[in-house]
Amino acid sequence: MMLQAGFIFLALELVIVLYLMVVNVSLRAIKDPKQQKRFIQRTGLVLAAWLVYVSAVSVTGIFEQSSLPPRIPLLLVLPAFLFLFYFFTNKKFKTIIDHTPHTWPVFFQSFRIVVEFLIWAAFIKGILPQSATFEGHNFDILIGLTAPLIAFFTFVKPKIGKSLFLLWNVAGLATLAILVIILMRHAYFVKPEVNSILHTGFASFPYTFLAGLFMPLAVFMHIFSLVKTSRKPIE
Repeated sequence: MMLQAGFIFLALELVIVLYLMVVNVSLRAIKDPKQQKRFIQRTGLVLAAWLVYVSAVSVTGIFEQSSLPPRIPLLLVLPAFLFLFYFFTNKKFKTIIDHTPHTWPVFFQSFRIVVEFLIWAAFIKGILPQSATFEGHNFDILIGLTAPLIAFFTFVKPKIGKSLFLLWNVAGLATLAILVIILMRHAYFVKPEVNSILHTGFASFPYTFLAGLFMPLAVFMHIFSLVKTSRKPIE
């Protein structure tokens, strides 16, 4: 019960923090009060709708089916990534990116520390394999731990150059890719005698927030940092 509460609490907290960030930026980026209000309201509705969607689809049990096509990537990951593509290719979001402080998406990545401990607790409970934790082959916790340092020494008290900052972002995307591969292998490509994590709880609410919210948010923040840095290079 405590583990489930942890996943739910973190999901709600991340959405609230993200919404407050959007409100703060939009107040400076959008001059027209009506457009400003409309953008804030739509953002809130989109975030709330995504939480409801992930939760509602998860409780149906559809993700617990191991037959192809894989339903978690198709119904959770793909829609999230389509939104990422839309956000970063639509010119109307350019002003939002430009007015967001460089440090915000980097500091935000520290939430991955909590995610890693939730994954570890899920392993202890028998939901996830040890290889998906920091005791196995998942090094994502290092990205969360170094996020505040990278933000501080890149933008607040600059001592780190652009190359190291870019390398950190690429490393962050790589660690996420490793975790995705581990989870996909244990979900859809296990041997017949091995129990798929789809049947141990990973595919049920609220553990689906890992694939449907936490991972896409981490990717979003890395791409946000890279796009913003390309538009306003580190001095």
